[in-house]
Amino acid sequence: MRLPLPALWPCRVLRRAHRFLVEADVGPLHLPNSGRMAELLRPGTPGHYHPRPTPKTLGRLLLVEQEGVLVGVDASLAARVLEALLRGGFFGPLEALRREAPVAGERLDFRARLGGKEAFLEAKNCNRVEGGLALFPDAPTPRGARHLRLLAALAREGHAAWAVWVVQHPLAQAFALDPEDRVLWQAAREALEAGVQLLAFRVRPTLEALHLEAPLPWVWLSPRGGSGRPPSGPQKG
Repeated sequence: MRLPLPALWPCRVLRRAHRFLVEADVGPLHLPNSGRMAELLRPGTPGHYHPRPTPKTLGRLLLVEQEGVLVGVDASLAARVLEALLRGGFFGPLEALRREAPVAGERLDFRARLGGKEAFLEAKNCNRVEGGLALFPDAPTPRGARHLRLLAALAREGHAAWAVWVVQHPLAQAFALDPEDRVLWQAAREALEAGVQLLAFRVRPTLEALHLEAPLPWVWLSPRGGSGRPPSGPQKG
């Protein structure tokens, strides 16, 4: 599956100014990603941005280069990948779709009707890879834990529920939740036991498009000081 990207221009990262802003040699660029990404945003790192001037920025940073490959840093693209999977029938016959669906005081990326059943789906972005292992998150994410708990509650009510991690790094060979974020790890464990399906996909970025590749195998790392017992039941991914 191929998702086209807008026209990209080259740049070099100078520094991370704050959560959503990068100073580059071409000027300030919007970065739709709240992760730390310290290993990706080092001074001098080559990048690629889409020029779209606003009062505060010259455009949007989408890709950076690391270890000779392109890595996606625009977290908002994860939802686009998930939508493409939905429309392509990966999760079953799509009968209805709503984006940014409000549920119990939160917003999930998608509410869908799939093969006659109500379904809820949330996309998460990942671009941190260490030794071939994609790790999420690279900064604590209470919001991510809340989403997993909400999906678990929906699954217990009989709805279909998925959490899908989109890894925008071509060197990823497997996926794991970083057990340093114990709250998220525990929420994922409880979600799986409630019937939420947890999936991870590798995406290979190019200057023209995102190329959706195979699902990644899932690895459960043990939290420090905990039992480390993986959730029971079948695990996709």
